[in-house]
Parts: sequence; structure tokens; C-alpha cells
Amino acid sequence: MNIQISDASAHSVTTRGLFVGLYENEKPSECGLGRLDATLGNRIEAAISAGDFSARFNRVLELYGGHQDGPRHIVVVGLGERERSTTESVRRAFGTLGKRARGASCNDVTVLPPLTGFDETAQRNNTIAALEGTALAMYRYVRRTHNVDRFPILESLNVVAGEDINDDVFHQAVEYASATINGVNFARDLVCMPAADLYPETYAQIALGMGNETISVEVLDHEKLVELKMRAILAVGQGSTHPPCVIHLSYEPKSVNDKTKTFALVGKGVTFDSGGLDIKTAAGMRDMKADMGGSATVMGVFRALNQVRPNCRVHGFVAAVENMTDGNAYHPGDIITAFNGRTIEIDNTDAEGRLALADVLAYAVKSVEPDAIVDLATLTGACVIALGHWCTGVMSNNDELVELLQAASDASGERIWRLPLWSDYKQQIKSEIADMKNTGGRPAGTITAGKFLEAFVDKTPWAHMDIAGTATEGQFSYTPHKELGTGVAVRLLLDALLRWE
Repeated sequence: MNIQISDASAHSVTTRGLFVGLYENEKPSECGLGRLDATLGNRIEAAISAGDFSARFNRVLELYGGHQDGPRHIVVVGLGERERSTTESVRRAFGTLGKRARGASCNDVTVLPPLTGFDETAQRNNTIAALEGTALAMYRYVRRTHNVDRFPILESLNVVAGEDINDDVFHQAVEYASATINGVNFARDLVCMPAADLYPETYAQIALGMGNETISVEVLDHEKLVELKMRAILAVGQGSTHPPCVIHLSYEPKSVNDKTKTFALVGKGVTFDSGGLDIKTAAGMRDMKADMGGSATVMGVFRALNQVRPNCRVHGFVAAVENMTDGNAYHPGDIITAFNGRTIEIDNTDAEGRLALADVLAYAVKSVEPDAIVDLATLTGACVIALGHWCTGVMSNNDELVELLQAASDASGERIWRLPLWSDYKQQIKSEIADMKNTGGRPAGTITAGKFLEAFVDKTPWAHMDIAGTATEGQFSYTPHKELGTGVAVRLLLDALLRWE
């Protein structure tokens, strides 16, 4: 999506909708809305004075323009008390407006971010938040339906700056918001795709289409995985007619020197998970096309990198595999040898994601020698029980890496919560006949899965993000509620890459 910066003032834009925010106990003139309200016959201030509208957080006032040369539909959202306002509260407030516009099939919107009275940093953040909240809330997955006209998508997103912001700051904020929106919505599209359309071979083709002057793409096909002895991901995929592959995306910054660091992202890309021979229930299998949400996040990050341009190398790895059941499927009780030589007893074939990640994490560590590595996976139902759909679970062997992710979490509004990885949990994945088992039972299921993955990163600073509760169900105004994909952690990781030195 390209966001258009309008040269018009808010009171003279001609889009169907105009979204503005107002702080509690402030007059429109004090928030940069004076000229707009005057054009409307001071109806915003009159509504406040009459008690018909309060600018308390998330309260909404809808007005209709009275002139042909101005906005047709003006929607004002309450931003609450200015002193308590945060970037995330602005994002959520404008997400509320986006949801209303989506419900009204509005596809032409202008946003006026709250800028008056803030310093340049806050102005940048509020601009990004207002645009993200609006556009992400208006997301629709384009279905194959003859009623496509009933489901319009956002076609035109415009933004006006007002009079109180530095032009360079504003343009940089708009460019960054455009990148994050594109990245998140690309990830959402991938998660929403039916498994009949997205499987390892087609996933690889999509990735190859992303190659450009700064991003290279390599696909390790089935034959190459056999050569590399990636027997864990091969075992997961051997029951499917679609052979697994590993997609490797590489980003190079504009300038590279001896101090340039390397960051690796690894995503679980199980394009459909039947559970294997430990088969899921029908209800449990229904949405398993979304079991590649972690890889979709990696792809979304790379979709945005050309605009965001961090000063570090970034490698992305997608473990693309389908977990199916046929006469060739792997069995409970099998012992397989992973890429790094560790042997794994298969305790449950429905704990397949960690097997695919094990091979790819070990391969990433050896092939690109990253200074830090983060993996993302819809890994355990236990994480949903622990944290619900409000927060992503994080486990790590490195405090500084967690601090980086936490700072990015605070900025992006994408919550994370660190869980322990004490050595005691290793007892649960011990095997009598192999180096380890692929499950540790129900107690602390999220943590034992993280403990399993830790065995494949050596001493590389590493963090595991379990997005089982956040990849497919959005609890916020700017996350989808009917489509499956949220695109979780795309914005967080982009922010982290920019912060990383």
C-alpha cells in the first residue's frame, strides 16, 4: 500500500472518510482541529458542550460534511487524557475508526494524526500509529467469491500533516508506516491462504518472487535436504505428497563493513498440520492451514525490508513442510537424527513444528553464523492456556536479546512475556533410547518445547517466540476478527532490527 500525503488541509480533503482524534477536556482548536470544526459549523465543539460527545478514550462522534469540496464523512475518536496517551492507545483508537469504516465498506480514507503539542519523536510515533491502526483494522482477505463487490478493500489511504510537524519527520514516519502495513498484511494473506493453494512448492515460488537488488532467495529442495541430512524436517514431510523445502532469504544493507552484524529469523512453515499419525480431531484440524504463521511473519518482515533498511544483515529461513498421514508417515516411537547429529525419539507426531525448526535452526547457526537468532512458531496450545490471545510467549538464552525484543514490544504494542528456561525442565524431554524426546508432557508444555529448541542453537544468542495464541486471533481493534492471520510480530521485529547495533 502506498500512503498518499495530501497537500490539502483537513477541512478540504475530498475522500469519503476523514479520521481525526481529540483529547479529553480539550477544544478542537487546541488539538489542531479548529479550521476543520469551523468548516463544520463548530459542530464538534457544540457536541462536546451539549454533552453529546466526550473525548474519553475510544468514544466516537460521526459527522457529515456540509460542502461538496470537503470530506463527506468525518469521524472523531476520543484519545482520552493527553497525559496518559501512548503510541499504542493512539493505534487502538484509530483502529476503532478503521473497524467502523470497514463495516461500512469505506475504501477511501484520510487520516489526521494527533500532532499538536508533541515533540518530534512523539509526532513520528503518533503518525505511524494512526496510519497503522487505520489500515490494519481495514484489512480484508480477498476471497474467491462472486460477491467480491460486497467485500471492498482499502484502496486509498491518505494522510494530512497539519501545521505543527517537521516535513522530514512526517515523510519518514509515513514511509515507515507504509512498510509495516505492507509487511503485516502480506503475512496475513499468507496465513489466510487455503492449504490447497499454499504448500511447500508454492510457498517457495512466492518467496522466489520477492528477490530484488537487496534481497536474494535460495530454496533448498527435497534433494538438497537429503544431501544435508536434515532428517527431522524430512521425517515430518514424508507422509505428504508435497515434499518439504527450506526457503532462505538474505538481506544486505547498503553499506557493509567488518562490524556489520547478522540477524537470523527462522519461521515454522507447516502449511497444513493433520497431526500426523497422532491425528488431530476434526475441530482441531479445521484451521491448521494457519500453522505456518511463524514463517508468514518472517516473510512479512522481508516484504518490508526494502523500505525499512536496517543497518545489519538479515537472514530469513522458512521451514516449509506439510504434516500428513499416509503409509509413509513417520511413527510415534521412531528415532530420527537431526542436522546437528542429535537423536530424537518421536513421542508424538503432532509435535512436528519443533522438529522442522530443530533442523533449520541448526542449519542457520552453521551456515550464516548469526550474531543473534529468533525463531517464531505457532508451537504449543499450552501457550494459549498460559497467556491467552493477548501476548506472545518468549524464551531465550540471552538477556540482552530479550531486552531488545522488549523495547521493540513496547514501541510496537505487540506484547511479549518471558518464560523461564531453567535446566530443570530438561528432565521432561529426556529419552531412554535417544538424546531427547520431542515432547515433555502437558506440564510446562510451552517451556519444554523451548527447551527442546535450545539444543539446536549452540551458544548463539537466541530467542523463541511462541505465537500460538497471537498469530490467528486478534484481541485489538487493529487486528482481524474474522480472517485467521494477524501478522503478529512483523512490526515488533522491524523495530528490533532498527534498534539493533
